[in-house]
Amino acid sequence: MLEYDIVIVGAGPAGSAAALKAASEGKKVLVIERGPEPGSKNVSGAEVRKDYITSVFGEGMPYERTVDTMKLSLYEKDKPVNIDFHPEGLVTTGRLKLDKWLSSVSEQAGATIIPKTTALKLNWENGIAKSLTTDRGDVAAKSFVLAEGVNALVSMNSGINVDWTPSNSVQAVKMVYSIKKGDLNNIFGFPDDDTGMSWRMIMSDPLVAGFMYTYKDSLAVGIGSPIKELVDRKIRPEALLDKFLETTGIAEKVKGYSLREYSAKVIPEGGFPETNVAKGNVYLCGDAIGLVDPLTFDGITPAIASGTLAGEAAVMNYDKEVYRYNLMKHPEISKIAKERKLESDFMTSNKAGEYINMVSSLLEGWAAGDLIGIRNTMVGNYRNIIPDLMSFVMRMR
Repeated sequence: MLEYDIVIVGAGPAGSAAALKAASEGKKVLVIERGPEPGSKNVSGAEVRKDYITSVFGEGMPYERTVDTMKLSLYEKDKPVNIDFHPEGLVTTGRLKLDKWLSSVSEQAGATIIPKTTALKLNWENGIAKSLTTDRGDVAAKSFVLAEGVNALVSMNSGINVDWTPSNSVQAVKMVYSIKKGDLNNIFGFPDDDTGMSWRMIMSDPLVAGFMYTYKDSLAVGIGSPIKELVDRKIRPEALLDKFLETTGIAEKVKGYSLREYSAKVIPEGGFPETNVAKGNVYLCGDAIGLVDPLTFDGITPAIASGTLAGEAAVMNYDKEVYRYNLMKHPEISKIAKERKLESDFMTSNKAGEYINMVSSLLEGWAAGDLIGIRNTMVGNYRNIIPDLMSFVMRMR
């Protein structure tokens, strides 16, 4: 049987961060990846904070375009309120290129990556994992990191966490259209091939969070909606996506261009700090503990942050409470924990529609110079929305 200091399941951002940390500490590290190569089974492209990734993995991150403009649209029925702003440090990137690069950095640090290998179960003795069974044999280790994503079969098989349910999961559907660089620049008015934009949309009936990213020669667009709402209302995700494309006008922009990719995935919307994060010498990170920022849709930053901490925990053989404490005090992860209450309101009640209606009314009143209307909106929402927002702001301090 092969023996390593640390075995990591999953070569996504969380797994590569854990591998980089452990290998940099001189440990013998093995990374097991189910796909033919890192990033091959990912659905999403991504908008990422380049500076943060560089701070962990160093220079050389591949990216598509710099996000010069971010547009936020709040839809009250078919009528949007649009807010444009100019962020700093955001870029768009394809997950296949990104994940391959992250993995290559961990390999350069000394980690070994084995693709096309499926982790099946951990083998335990007296509360300590001794080995990992894969479809290609067993491998032993002193510690294990499970960065296996939302389909966390190994951790569920070990009783560390239960499966995600429709009430705390989102169904995401994404399409990627091939569009020539020149055409893409003309459609959006970009001055060059490096300039890009992202667009976030929120609709309330049913609750839909949409996104659009521009790449060098393609356009990614998709939606996410609570699975429970889709099931209860008998709404098909593909039908919801079609309606979304028409409502936002994106359907007209991509008309005549070829569809390169059509894919779907489940995104966890509940999770840490409610979930278990470790058992014995096994540490979980990334999507396996539901680390997706519900307000920014960012899963990569908390994946890298938690992966780095999991790699450290595996090296030091931390107790699970020490690992939990380290997760909780990390700024990229603690803010997600603080956002859970607002996220829960959006997922399980009609608060999304109330928030959108309030913001739309306030902005329309401000644009029209209607101070009385603004006052009435604030007074009308004093009891049902404002206290939640104030509580959220206080938790974020």
